[in-house]
Amino acid sequence: MTLKHISAAIGWIYVIGWGVANYPTVISNAQLKSVQGISIDYMYFNTMGFILYTLYTYMMWGSSVVKQEFFEENGEWPLVRLNDVVFGAHNLFTNLIILSQAYFWGFKKNDNQKLSSTAKFIISLVLFYLLGGSYYIYSKQGFEPVANCFNWMHLFTSLGLVKIGMSICKNIPQIMYNYNRKSTHGWPILMIWLDFFGAFLSVVQLLLDAYMVNDLMAIFDNKPKFFLAVQVIIADFIFFIQHYYLYYNSDVEQYGPFKADNISGYASIVEVDENFMIEHEHDHDHVLNVECSTTANKDKLQRLIPE
Repeated sequence: MTLKHISAAIGWIYVIGWGVANYPTVISNAQLKSVQGISIDYMYFNTMGFILYTLYTYMMWGSSVVKQEFFEENGEWPLVRLNDVVFGAHNLFTNLIILSQAYFWGFKKNDNQKLSSTAKFIISLVLFYLLGGSYYIYSKQGFEPVANCFNWMHLFTSLGLVKIGMSICKNIPQIMYNYNRKSTHGWPILMIWLDFFGAFLSVVQLLLDAYMVNDLMAIFDNKPKFFLAVQVIIADFIFFIQHYYLYYNSDVEQYGPFKADNISGYASIVEVDENFMIEHEHDHDHVLNVECSTTANKDKLQRLIPE
């Protein structure tokens, strides 16, 4: 087996591992009929990020114009593979499912789970850049490759880098959401392990591809892929610390041990009790004064099962 075949195999393994990372969340939400464990900002930033990443990977892989512009500027073809395109498109699909669960499936949310003004501003700014940049380039060059100016290659490469910003933006609200709740309850740790595994293999494939072209610095030719993986690894370490060190004992004390008693790795659904109200006293997706202690509010809340 050649290094090229090994790289291809690693690429598809990371697509599978990283790509299925959202399914524990989709399944958990469906089991609970609730999205109370997830920040709304996280959902929007993640969806927007994969719209950008799918555009970037597809154009760098399948557009002759963008590839030619890249070659003329860098002297080599972009290190973007079909598995990168499939990864982006598939994750966009699963994130759209999760986002739809918050609005169209009748699942429960906390009253403070709303899209923040900051998120609205950032997403609007990104959309303005995408549409405005596309219009500007089309008016200057149409669909012909042009070098030495702001062209299609620069636009889509920058969109890939903006995806990194979207990932950072999505993780900060979720980290703070877990921190304010003092819990990772309803935030499937299996998702984080799959996320970490996929990001690690993504870096391995980039390093192997760079080695095959005798230029380790070539990993930076695909900056969005490299920095996305690095950012994911860092964020996942924070989630690991929150789950296994900061909040594990308190979650076990309130909700019982984490029992992996089925193939999904989730614990059994347990009966609703008074401790659930304690958890939701710390739910602050944004700084809002939300009372969760009344009997009326209690009826509106649904207990989250352990991961």
